[in-house]
Amino acid sequence: MNQLIERSAGYRAAAGWIAGLAAIGLLAAGPWMVDTYYLNLLFMIGIFVITCTGMNILIGYCGIVSIGHAGLMAIGAYMSSFLSTKYGLSFWSVVLIGMVVSLLIGSLIAIPTIRAGGVYLSMITIAFGVVIHEVLIRWDAFSGGPLGISGIAKPQIGGYTFDLKGMYLFVLVISAAALLLARNLRRSSWGRSMIATKENEIAAASLGIRKFAVQYAGFAISSVLAGLSGAIYAHANSFISPDTYNFQTSVQLVLIVILGGAGRVLGPVIGAVIIVFLPELLDMEKLRMALYGGIMFAVLFFLPKGIVGTLDSWLSPRMRRFVSINPRQASSKPEEAKALFASPVRAGGQPILVLEGIQKYFGGLHALKEVSLKVEAGTIHSLVGPNGAGKTTLLNVISGLYSSDQGHYTLRGQPLIPRSLSAVAELGIARTFQHSRLFKELSVLENVMTGLAKRAQSGLGASLLRLPGQLRSERLMEETSHALLDLIGYEGDRDMPASQLPYGHQRMVEIARALATAPSLLLLDEPAAGMTASEIEQLEQLLRKLVSQGLTVILIEHHMDFVQRVSDTVTVLDFGKIIGTGSPEQMLSDPRVIQAYLGAEEVAASAEH
Repeated sequence: MNQLIERSAGYRAAAGWIAGLAAIGLLAAGPWMVDTYYLNLLFMIGIFVITCTGMNILIGYCGIVSIGHAGLMAIGAYMSSFLSTKYGLSFWSVVLIGMVVSLLIGSLIAIPTIRAGGVYLSMITIAFGVVIHEVLIRWDAFSGGPLGISGIAKPQIGGYTFDLKGMYLFVLVISAAALLLARNLRRSSWGRSMIATKENEIAAASLGIRKFAVQYAGFAISSVLAGLSGAIYAHANSFISPDTYNFQTSVQLVLIVILGGAGRVLGPVIGAVIIVFLPELLDMEKLRMALYGGIMFAVLFFLPKGIVGTLDSWLSPRMRRFVSINPRQASSKPEEAKALFASPVRAGGQPILVLEGIQKYFGGLHALKEVSLKVEAGTIHSLVGPNGAGKTTLLNVISGLYSSDQGHYTLRGQPLIPRSLSAVAELGIARTFQHSRLFKELSVLENVMTGLAKRAQSGLGASLLRLPGQLRSERLMEETSHALLDLIGYEGDRDMPASQLPYGHQRMVEIARALATAPSLLLLDEPAAGMTASEIEQLEQLLRKLVSQGLTVILIEHHMDFVQRVSDTVTVLDFGKIIGTGSPEQMLSDPRVIQAYLGAEEVAASAEH
């Protein structure tokens, strides 16, 4: 079966390469098949594809909507044009300088943009685009003012000067390379981390993924590609002016990405073709912004995933009927699974985690009151109590999602300061959440691979170029992820989008993803919620297996019979305060626990009997 699956995947990959090369070959014949007017339009499509491939990474992968990217194109264009006309430097030198300056300016914008988030993020990029446009109008010595820069030298190689045909073919090659880089990035741990952060920042941070690092990488790539496309456009036309890079251009770029399909590699191609050709076909030059607004409204209302995304959503389920997708590609033996986790902590019976006097306030609400407990290594320590008792709050404090207002922690005998989710994850603490937080845009297998991002992440350059070392790392992550899915007993389609999983399966896959971080301490927040009886039995077997292999588990659960079967120790909370710790039998028969769950009347009734 595995050989058939691999052969099928190989055929699909080969078919994709053949189709892509055939399309590039057909487009390369364009200069000899169309007149100058249409060749100019094809050239503009190529320029937009280069820019929007970077924006696609920023919007589709990172979730950052920049409405000022025309400003970065302008920086690359004006810097290369100024150096070319003023100092006579070659195109190949000035275009590199333009890309570097675009990267530097983009980095200055990225820092406040990423930290701001939300609506402020878009406002910052709009302001950036407006500022750049105004600077270009008023800085005559550099930009030529409203008249722009003319007489910009065209690229040369030896004695050959690029004409329109040459520039078109050059842009075609750069566009294809940009699309290939975007494809490589999507299939790497960097791309998965970007999508994870976009979908659920908290869940991504719990895997050790740092939001700023991955989003800055996306901003940097998009800045470089914007600067490159701006420089190429300026030298191809031998003239630029501030009006070339106005607010309308920024809107046009965003629309191309959204129309084609944000996050889809071919989205910029489809979007650019439509946005460039449609106004020409409809002869609506003066009403271009109105046309763009109408297209934007139609896409958001009828095609929220864009053209490519909608087609993919429609075709993928139907293709699965005819293609055998990998339900199971790896076999994990018990002794092999032990290597997936960190070494257990058993030195002298030392507790793995100690909390002393933990306090947490939310305004006037005292959520945790002098909470102190010890969690022994290699055990299942359950936290139980009625709703609102503070169980999830305690897990959030331990994992770094919340900071405590008072108290001390030790992890493996060392002081612990849980500054953030990502920092705590790097210390060997993993968690799941009360409600499923799988990354819905990623497949089952990719969700688990995302948990391995910090353990096996290659460099950004290696991921973009898909170097041999990066390929080996990807294969290792796939094998490890398959082993973890085998470990939890998942036998379904591993290429299925996580959004299509039944809820019980989502909970199990989320556990596999947490295990991928190689934790020594696993925090589970109501993992059995929404599971069927058979799934709960499967979870029970899994927890016993994990503990037997040296993992320590802190469990929050409302299924008391399940808690009694799997727990070594039970701590009961009520109104943010611990009211008892002991064995499951002791705690679940304690009158204080019964009163916390059922009320004083039930305690009195049970005492009479």
